[in-house]
Amino acid sequence: MTQQDLAQVETTLTPAAAGGMGPMYTALAKAQGAFQPIEKNRSVTIDIKDEQKRKIGSYNFRYADLQEIRAKTTPALSENGLCLFQLVTEEANGTVIRTVLGHSTGAEINSVMRVVRDDKNIKNFGAAITYLRRYIVSALLGVAADDDLDEDSDPNAGADTLPPAEEHAGMRDATSIGELSKTMGALSKEEKAKYSDYFNQRMQELRAATQEAA
Repeated sequence: MTQQDLAQVETTLTPAAAGGMGPMYTALAKAQGAFQPIEKNRSVTIDIKDEQKRKIGSYNFRYADLQEIRAKTTPALSENGLCLFQLVTEEANGTVIRTVLGHSTGAEINSVMRVVRDDKNIKNFGAAITYLRRYIVSALLGVAADDDLDEDSDPNAGADTLPPAEEHAGMRDATSIGELSKTMGALSKEEKAKYSDYFNQRMQELRAATQEAA
């Protein structure tokens, strides 16, 4: 799966009619604190190839499958009025993965990823869809489900991973979750998609700071 495939993501926030996104963020923070340890219960060997596609080495990569992630997070989500579900549908030019994280107040975080379908290699494409579903869930819930490739002994192991989230000045300078949410809400649809990863990163940082202060 390439960076181009992963870049085709749209993230939207739907505030509750009363209370906005605040109650949902509070519930999510409580749920995250109650998540059970996630075991990296799967492993795969990745071949390293040179420019002529010849194998020159390999490395092992451990990760938690989607079933493990859901098993260790769903109880805490449910206890805090949160639900998460995914819909995979087909469109004329590809596959759409829609992931919804919803709260009992009616607030929602929607993530829509569009992937160009590869009819020539259905087996690998199916595996890619499974990977992307897991990738999105991990990102929305803020859990680490993969080995950190930066710790891998092979210097090329992380060559095809995503670049760091693009920074937004207003989000960077936000000092509260409310201020961060207000900044995100003022962005255009295109900007929200562009800065969604950085928004999630700053949200986790501000939650951690709030918990430490308490």
